[in-house]
This record gives sequence, C-alpha cells and structure tokens, in this order.
Amino acid sequence: MARLTLRLFGGFQARFGEQDLTFPTRKAQALLAYLAVRPEHDNVRNKLSATFWGSAGKEQARQSLRQSLSALRRVVSPSEPRILMVEGDRVALDQSSIDVDVLEFERLASRDAPRALEQAAALYVGDLLDGLDVNEELFEEWLRGERARLRETAVHVLTRLVPHQAKSGTPESAIQTAVRLLALDPLREETHRTLMRLYARQGRLGDALRQYQACVSALHGELGVEPAEETRRV
Repeated sequence: MARLTLRLFGGFQARFGEQDLTFPTRKAQALLAYLAVRPEHDNVRNKLSATFWGSAGKEQARQSLRQSLSALRRVVSPSEPRILMVEGDRVALDQSSIDVDVLEFERLASRDAPRALEQAAALYVGDLLDGLDVNEELFEEWLRGERARLRETAVHVLTRLVPHQAKSGTPESAIQTAVRLLALDPLREETHRTLMRLYARQGRLGDALRQYQACVSALHGELGVEPAEETRRV
C-alpha cells in the first residue's frame, strides 16, 4: 500500500508512493507539516485557525481552515481517506499511514548505537521547513522553537557520532561529521580540537592549523575571548 512521505528538514516535500504532491497554498503545506510533527497533541479547530490565520477575524479564520482542510484532503487522501482525520472539532493525521523524517530523526536520535546516529545525522539536512514562511505570528513562534529544539538534537547526535567514527578507523567520516557540527555550533571549542587532531593524524598539518585559526576567529568574533590553553597546546 502506498504511503504518504513527508520530508520537512531543509524545506518541504510530500510524496504519495512515487508521486510528488503539490499544494494550492503555502499555508496548506505548513498545516500538513504542523499536524505531522505533533502526533501526540490535541489539534482542535480553534487553535489551528488561530495559529495559521490569527491575523484574520475568527469567522474568516475558521472558514480558511475549512478550505485548507478540504484542499489537503483532495491532495493527500484521494485514495486513502484515513490519512487526514477530521472528527468533530479535532484534526489529526493517521500516523500509521505516513512516514515523517522529523519523527524518524527523533526516534533514531534517542538511541546510542553508531548506526542509528549515522542514520539520524543523514536525515538532518537543514532547518525544519527551511524557506517556508506563512507570515503568521503564532506559527512562526512555534516554528522557531521547533527549529531550535531539533537543531540542538542534531548537535547532540553529531557530538556523540564523532568519537564513534574516530575510534572505528574512519577518520574521514569523523572529519565530515565534525565539520557539520561546527557549522551548527562554531563555538564548540572541543570540536575544534577534535578536528585539529583528526587532521594531524592524517598528516594534514596545514588543515589543522587553519582549523585553529577558525577557532580563534569564532571565539574572538562572537565572545571576545581567546582559545583555552588546551586548544593552544593542541
């Protein structure tokens, strides 16, 4: 049976089986994503209408929600009506019929096995719904919070993955992971040191020295401090 697949990291992509889905509005996309990453939450009409159409009057907001739900039903569940469930005042997605990268990422990130961490890292290709702007205060507030939370989870995943890769004899993978980690958080001095050591083990002393300079620039530019003595020793 075909399933609805949502890829929400780094943008928005929806597929039903092998078919790419298109949506009439950006708010319809945002509404679908919002429902998909909140499977345990009680999504009621009043809250949804305020979140996505708070700048409109209450009646107009509810009407806009009805129209968007109808549009979503036409797009995502023409052959599988259960995907979008509207029961009275409550709206939800049937989690047994969809695959969502964010939920899979969180599941894998909760594990300590190196393979699970690698899979989680591969899923995190950018901020949640990057580039999707619906210009509604409540939605944007929620999105900022979710982006920050998931980014922190990604940092935690990459932090745990680097030593696994370094110990397993795959220094190039460890280097790539450390570079990704510093792209998310350039002030992690410990990661700068790890990357310098990895470069040095490969005989890439020029890269190690450039990494030190990158560390100096990041700490001085953002915090106005110098690297720790341990970093200078490395």
